[in-house]
Amino acid sequence: MIYSADRDIMIRTFPLSTPHLYLRMFVLSDSRKAYENWMSDEDVTEFLTWNAHANPETSAAMISSWIRSYEAGTMDWCITLKSNREPIGSITAVQDFPGRRYCELGYCIAKDCWGKGYMTEAVRGVTEHIFRNTDYLWVQARCDSENFGSRRCLEKCGYEHAADLCLPCAKRNGEIRKCHMMRIERRDIIRI
Repeated sequence: MIYSADRDIMIRTFPLSTPHLYLRMFVLSDSRKAYENWMSDEDVTEFLTWNAHANPETSAAMISSWIRSYEAGTMDWCITLKSNREPIGSITAVQDFPGRRYCELGYCIAKDCWGKGYMTEAVRGVTEHIFRNTDYLWVQARCDSENFGSRRCLEKCGYEHAADLCLPCAKRNGEIRKCHMMRIERRDIIRI
């Protein structure tokens, strides 16, 4: 963590490297590729809390809000391919509870990258980063019961089923959706 004595700044999003990926802070110039590669794709956003973006300006506004939040200590990474540094997705601590010593991850990746192991690399890298750089006892993530790929990704990273939740989905007019809450504990990290 980086703290600033003269301002209330806490940076926790540091560059991470995996075999095929480079994870870093978002910059505004990522907006166009983010829109083209995943933010405008209804298949990618099907199980997310936000809808596919209708235009690049919407993606730019979302990324701008993430950038403004970095100084408050958010953990939001732009996932890029090492081969060309092109943005292909995001992974974020969407719920962060330092006082309770845990956080919840949310993530998405371009459809062209599905099934290649990239998200597994990103989840594993971020999970390890969180346990190395915080005192959190666990990290959790939830996925829709129909999002088989997301659940499998979490299982490959050592996450275990913790609970099933039935939650209203605003994107589907309040339809109740079953979600799997998956989690990994600090003591389990040696398994991944």
